[in-house]
Amino acid sequence: MGAVTMGGSETDLDRFAARVLSGSTVVEALSPVERQVRWNIMDRSGVTRSIALRSGIDLTVAKLRWERAWSMALDHGASRLKLVVLRGPEARLTTSAGDRHRLEGGSFHVSQIKRPVRLQFDFDDCGARRDHEQLSLEIDRSRLSELLGTKILPAAVERVLSSPHAYPSDAQPGVPALFRLIDEILHCDARRSSRQLYLEAKGLELLAVMVDCLEETERAASSALSACDIDRLERARQIVLARMDDPPRLPDLARLAGLNEAKLKAGFRTLFGDTVYGYLRHRRLDEAHRLLRQRRYSVSEVAARVGYTNPSKFAAAFRERFGVPPSQVT
Repeated sequence: MGAVTMGGSETDLDRFAARVLSGSTVVEALSPVERQVRWNIMDRSGVTRSIALRSGIDLTVAKLRWERAWSMALDHGASRLKLVVLRGPEARLTTSAGDRHRLEGGSFHVSQIKRPVRLQFDFDDCGARRDHEQLSLEIDRSRLSELLGTKILPAAVERVLSSPHAYPSDAQPGVPALFRLIDEILHCDARRSSRQLYLEAKGLELLAVMVDCLEETERAASSALSACDIDRLERARQIVLARMDDPPRLPDLARLAGLNEAKLKAGFRTLFGDTVYGYLRHRRLDEAHRLLRQRRYSVSEVAARVGYTNPSKFAAAFRERFGVPPSQVT
């Protein structure tokens, strides 16, 4: 089956339906901010509903049904942060960059596509005609911080956002509240203006439950660290962010945070999913991307503001991170 190239915030199944199965689809505009795509071919069918919320969240509910094993390939552009809940039979995802992910029913995933990549989906014979469902939320890092009222994001989100891989993903078991929200959004029967209000509320509830899940997992994972250690490691992270253009050396950072250097290095990786300077590098590039989108500074000025003295090295690191040179950021 041929691949299809598309950008935007649609789901993978939406892209597949809209382009590969263009002769077998029905597209419905349910409201000015909501649309639905239905498709049916042979023993496979699906429906996706995409909603653009005022809160800056793109919310999508998708349901796919099949009888026999099949595969599809998609060429996918870069995406925002994705938080996805899956229910039903398992599928497998392999990227052209070599990353492999199991899309298990009952799981919750945090992911982001960093640069254009081909995605290969494999759906096994599940022995019965069952529904594979997913509830997907897409949001910018900056908007997520605004909604949460803090720049401190869950560790799983930080790991995905700072990962150099084309398609990093962090998976964990889902919780009943997430699956309840799949049903409530999928079967929403509100109409007209009350429908958008209902979906706005459910989208924010979904975000709150997802963040609670991630933070609970983070607390469990960091149980080996004392509350005092966690507080000092967070102090170290804040110092790094505040001095992004001129960060302290590790021994100085450890002293400022009240830790020894060994505990700083080990604890930072445990709590934030990266080394101190790996974390700093990705935050510098994220900040550079934000500044470039404002169009207030030249590329050289942005490089200097985030701590790069060599514009060529900055451009190379930026391209590796985002898949485009800094001069092409729009």
